[in-house]
Amino acid sequence: MKQLKRAAAVLLAVCLIFSLAACGGVNIDKTAKNLHIEQAENIRVWYCDDRYTDYLNFVADRFHSANELVTIEPVLVDSDNYLENIYEESVRNGNVADVYLMLTDELEKASMMGLTVENSTYSDLYTQKNYGNSAIEAASYKGKLYGYPVTFDVPFLVYNKNAASSVETFSQLIDYCHNYTVNDDNQNVEQLVSWDVSDMLVNYGFVCGSVTIGGESGDDNTKLSADKDLLKKSLSEFVKLRDEFGIVRAETTLDSCADLFAQGKLAYTITDVSHLNTIAESGISYGVCNIPALSDDMQIENISENLCAFVNPYSSDVQTAKAVANAMSYDYAAAVNSTTGLLSSRTISINSKEYKDTYGKIYEIYSEADDKAKFMGAAYFYTKFDIMLHQVWDGTDIETSVNSFLSELKVQ
Repeated sequence: MKQLKRAAAVLLAVCLIFSLAACGGVNIDKTAKNLHIEQAENIRVWYCDDRYTDYLNFVADRFHSANELVTIEPVLVDSDNYLENIYEESVRNGNVADVYLMLTDELEKASMMGLTVENSTYSDLYTQKNYGNSAIEAASYKGKLYGYPVTFDVPFLVYNKNAASSVETFSQLIDYCHNYTVNDDNQNVEQLVSWDVSDMLVNYGFVCGSVTIGGESGDDNTKLSADKDLLKKSLSEFVKLRDEFGIVRAETTLDSCADLFAQGKLAYTITDVSHLNTIAESGISYGVCNIPALSDDMQIENISENLCAFVNPYSSDVQTAKAVANAMSYDYAAAVNSTTGLLSSRTISINSKEYKDTYGKIYEIYSEADDKAKFMGAAYFYTKFDIMLHQVWDGTDIETSVNSFLSELKVQ
């Protein structure tokens, strides 16, 4: 069954990219066909997330069909010591990962290890028009573009159209709960509002931009700051939601909320791109909107996670490796969703109202999100931030939790 499902996904990917090519007059194999090499090249692509297997196999088949001198070999490896293993295999063992997929919060580390090559050959394609500012910023380090954006993750609110509608503020959501009545359309709903209050990416925006980690570009470890008054104010409003919706932190996960929503038992939940496929495949009629504002003057300010392809300077053919990375990011981007269940970082224009109302809204939310910091050591501060959120939700005094977190940032 799993193999059949994968075959169907690849077939759908082929149909989609050909339909887009026909509508837009675009040569989807342009990078492969324009790559002029004189001898056969084998390009290894390392990755550590099995969700990308079908997509990488698709890219390998398409690229080789367009340019028979290039064979792409996807290699699924363990995520532990990922960069260290890439370095060791490149330097000592000659088993080079010509291209590798990596979350951009490791970009400074990869750069310091000498495992990055500037994305210069195809840089004219990596514009805000094609990718949006968040993707370009995430793929850049110290003002230079290194990555080839492939997918992203960002949180948003989904609602069951049979039971609910879009909201702009949590006060509107609370009013909905207070005035909720059961009818034939919503009789399966068992819970009105719930989300994973433990997940850092999902809940980061609730501090409403009061915390800065890494500065505007996320790569400056000296840019650690916080607006203490706004932080305390936003957390006070955040905690009120616990009491209003009765969410117990230990009892909710992204998986459980997505499953409940997909079964038609949950009216609203905050989810992310990684869990959207569970909802989309359920057949539930759903809508997407921004996470509601805490109040008129406290808007949610999300962060996003980004996965890019990077070229290894130890590759024996850097130019061919660049071509493969570009094809993964740009040429075959329309096949990402059907093969991975994720969304391509490249903005794909599809003339469909359903697409624009759902995925289009997600891309809009993504374009306004800040990128997760990518300097070495940033994970420590995000962990401390996460602990602060957990503490205040579980009942710890806000002043105490905030002061503890700010002491880690060395902010008074």
